[in-house]
Amino acid sequence: MNVSDYLNATRHVEGWFFPIDAHLFAAVNVMQKQMNVRGNLFEIGVHHGKTAIFLAHLASPHEILGVCDVFDRQELNVDHSGGGDRALFEKNMSVYACAANLRVFAKPSSQLTTEDTTTTCRFFHIDGGHRPQDVYTDLETADRALLADGVVAVDDVFNPNWPSVSEGVYRFLSERPKVFAPVFIGGNKVLFARPGMAQRYRVHALPHHAPFDLGEKEWLGYSVPTVIRRAWVDLDPLAAARLHFVPRTWRDRLRRYFL
Repeated sequence: MNVSDYLNATRHVEGWFFPIDAHLFAAVNVMQKQMNVRGNLFEIGVHHGKTAIFLAHLASPHEILGVCDVFDRQELNVDHSGGGDRALFEKNMSVYACAANLRVFAKPSSQLTTEDTTTTCRFFHIDGGHRPQDVYTDLETADRALLADGVVAVDDVFNPNWPSVSEGVYRFLSERPKVFAPVFIGGNKVLFARPGMAQRYRVHALPHHAPFDLGEKEWLGYSVPTVIRRAWVDLDPLAAARLHFVPRTWRDRLRRYFL
């Protein structure tokens, strides 16, 4: 399934996975295949499975996709970031993904072991608790799970609604500067790799058909490619409404107001 087909098929699945980040995940997946990087995939924080569905399509038949969420034990979701629903997640996975090697861990991510995550992950997605301590702990978990040439994606690093995520990331990178280095800054994700591998990913050619351009910014002492949308949806109020799942009645009101 290509990115466009995925976006069209899952448009009614609730979640926060910007199209530009889906394209970036797919591009990294292509890079890894070209570099012969093989391993498992893991995600912390699944909500209703919007990103997990895509990761399942990226996984090869012999690769394991592991996911972790507190699901219906929302009393453990201290900062109320997301709201997992295991029944809905499993339904979405069965409808939209063929995840034969799916492993589900219904518990706080702080309780994950290396037996759960494996130590052979090529891709690790962090979108769990948004408190600084949660992000820090999840990065520690990713460090234990990730292969030497793997990639970890962290959600909401620059999201002004969740400044605590950047606090956790900066604390981790400050205290453990030799673990991860930034590779790409995406739409709402920042991708990291081991410092020795980060440059290989940065210079690797992105697909020419990708619906974004690349800029370059200095960040944390690195020159980091930034993914730039070719058309800023914010300039189109109707497109912005669709992106943020505004109900049809409100889209109609916006249409009457702006047009």
